[in-house]
Amino acid sequence: MQVGQAALIELAITHELVRHRLPAVRLLLDQALARRPARLVLDLTECPTIDAAGIELLLSTHRRLWGGEGRLALRRPTARVLRLLEIAHATKVLQIDVG
Repeated sequence: MQVGQAALIELAITHELVRHRLPAVRLLLDQALARRPARLVLDLTECPTIDAAGIELLLSTHRRLWGGEGRLALRRPTARVLRLLEIAHATKVLQIDVG
């Protein structure tokens, strides 16, 4: 871990990750990524759904973290969100913690 780097940042997403909601989420993620976390955990327990734009935001966040040697984890996505991530094949790239 580098000096000034956060070890862990956890954020809860409590609404749908859909196009019209993404500017606020993107701002929050940008602020978190500016701290260069070693691990960023997004708790999706209360996130009811996600669309293609939301999935792209998660994949983009994953790439940005990976480039800085950080890791993204999605915690407890709802069954619907998990299924949509599976359909998009995002579960092959993103770390999903279902427990």
